[in-house]
Amino acid sequence: MPDPAASLPFNLQLPLTGLALSLISLLTITLVAGRLRRGGLVRGLLLAARLSVSSTILLCTLGWWLGSLLSPGLIALDRDGREVRDLLLVLGVAWTLLRWKGEINAHSTGYAAQLLPSMAEKERIFLLDVLTKIIGITALVVLALEVMRLLGVSAAVLVTAGGFGAAAVGFGAKEIVSNSLSGLMLYINRPFVVGDTIEIPNESLTGSVEHIGWFYTQLRSLDRQPIFVPNTIFSANPVINIAETDNRRIWIEFGLAYNDRPRIEAIVADLEHALADHPRVDQSKTKAVNFTGYGESSLDLRLLCHAASGDVLDGWALRQDLLLRIGDVVAAHGAAMPFPTRTLIQAPGGRDHP
Repeated sequence: MPDPAASLPFNLQLPLTGLALSLISLLTITLVAGRLRRGGLVRGLLLAARLSVSSTILLCTLGWWLGSLLSPGLIALDRDGREVRDLLLVLGVAWTLLRWKGEINAHSTGYAAQLLPSMAEKERIFLLDVLTKIIGITALVVLALEVMRLLGVSAAVLVTAGGFGAAAVGFGAKEIVSNSLSGLMLYINRPFVVGDTIEIPNESLTGSVEHIGWFYTQLRSLDRQPIFVPNTIFSANPVINIAETDNRRIWIEFGLAYNDRPRIEAIVADLEHALADHPRVDQSKTKAVNFTGYGESSLDLRLLCHAASGDVLDGWALRQDLLLRIGDVVAAHGAAMPFPTRTLIQAPGGRDHP
């Protein structure tokens, strides 16, 4: 009885097998993903890899089949087409990794909450950002190793290239290496994470962190302008992480008219009671209302307290409320807040001028 496979022209059982396996993998991944929870990380990764895995299987078998048909005089393949198969397989692995990276980046907030529910949101997003960078680097390493294998790069060549690389660092690539090492230190030490608002006083820079890269960090300024800061700036300058402020200090200076000196003690007492009863004032931190001195045109007073929250909007709201409360207390005691005035005294016998 004749072999059915032998009757297929050009050894078609190989591409047909690849087509069947590709369809089976596509159907299997779809069915498995459909049984998983919607919005879950595993489901998202399976669906992201569905196209790349099935396509890689099909392309690998087609490449293997075509490589086995090519004439040795056209292309010298030592392993009868398996070199083409291996190359396509490596490309497929890198493709799948990059699709995983894109899937995690697109839904980082939801996936972070699933994987690390007990951690703070900023910490979760930071760790997922590190994960996506590791996946991207892995894909690049896989591709680089395959290119080196195809080129037949030996260990001796790598050592020589390393020597030239060191020379390049000394002459022209110092900034690149410095920025990349500084970026690595940002990931290890974590002085700030994506979403924090930071300030670099020496560079007069303030903004919220939108992206931490290997060579630069992207900030968004207060007027919504993008700022790209080389990572060496952070290793050479002090950085203030405004987002890590635990209790925002409220410092208000105001003045009374000189005629209101007898009312100072009563005004100070009322404001101290107002601070003690205010729900947004941290009662464990310093609170004080003091008469601080005799100004040029006013009796100077100072109010000091700390907000119960580190949020900047809460701090602004508390400051506004206290400013209004100061005005109410001063008015309730019949006092007044002076404003700068100027008195012109005409010299005797002088002429009036318009």
